[in-house]
Amino acid sequence: MKKLILHLLVNQHAGSGKGAKQYKEVQKQLIAKNIPFKTYFTEYASHEKEIVQELLNGTLTPYKQDEPFENLLVVLGGDGTLHEVVNALKHEPTIPIGYLPSGSGNDFARGVGISRKINAALTHLLDVNEPKPISLMEAMDVDSNDTRLILNNVGVGIDAKIVATANHSKAKSLLNQMKLGSLSYVSAALSSLFKQPSFPLIIETTTEKKEFESAFLCTTTNHPYFGGGVAIDPTASAYTDDVHLIIVEKIFPLSLAWLIIKLFFKQHLTSPHLHRFVDSELTLTCPLAQVGQADGEELGERDFKLHFKTTQHLFWM
Repeated sequence: MKKLILHLLVNQHAGSGKGAKQYKEVQKQLIAKNIPFKTYFTEYASHEKEIVQELLNGTLTPYKQDEPFENLLVVLGGDGTLHEVVNALKHEPTIPIGYLPSGSGNDFARGVGISRKINAALTHLLDVNEPKPISLMEAMDVDSNDTRLILNNVGVGIDAKIVATANHSKAKSLLNQMKLGSLSYVSAALSSLFKQPSFPLIIETTTEKKEFESAFLCTTTNHPYFGGGVAIDPTASAYTDDVHLIIVEKIFPLSLAWLIIKLFFKQHLTSPHLHRFVDSELTLTCPLAQVGQADGEELGERDFKLHFKTTQHLFWM
């Protein structure tokens, strides 16, 4: 079994301070188990990328099965922190990443089967002897050719508006402290649902092109979950090479309420107002300015033309 040397990249502010508390527990466990580790705290936006770049200068190396030691990068933070790290390593897919989820939503952990209880997640991480490949989405802005890796989902329309509302909610911090972080998304949804206008969309897969005049929700997802545990597409998996896209058309309030009820029981995919695309690649065009989000990061309000496919990265799990 490999001897691990852990390099902990820690966002103490994740989950409204949950990251700091969970780091203390992890530190205590590692000292008790006599496992060598070094800690790197994020101190400002995008600091993760700088830390990773420093570690690439001689510390982090591609995985080799026959090496007796493994300098392992372990992220302790939320989905946003992990998003920054995987993008800093997008040209190094064979450098493994360990993950200890400490955010408010933790959708990536749900999607790939990592425990959201810190002690269980740490125990599993220390028991792993080799990494496994996980599929991530690769989203390219067709106009600028800018590419980013996506852990969870990219949304245009109502889900992006919900993310923006939740991110700026004064109640989010309090709910996180009460271990009710997912309720911040529910509250944001209730305040946003009936304010979202419809918008046009063009979807191109490898086999078809389809236009929508009155879309309401448009979410491209890497695994089932968004919004802190809502299974927007229960059939999606980060262990396959498919891109999943869900579109919901603008409908009457009562029909929307019924669709939401079906969503929570994972029966919404049969709705005639919902359209689902699954393909190895697809392109999404929204010619009318809308709010967008990628892994919970606000993309602003603009028109979008995005091309999606999948790629793989090694995770220590």
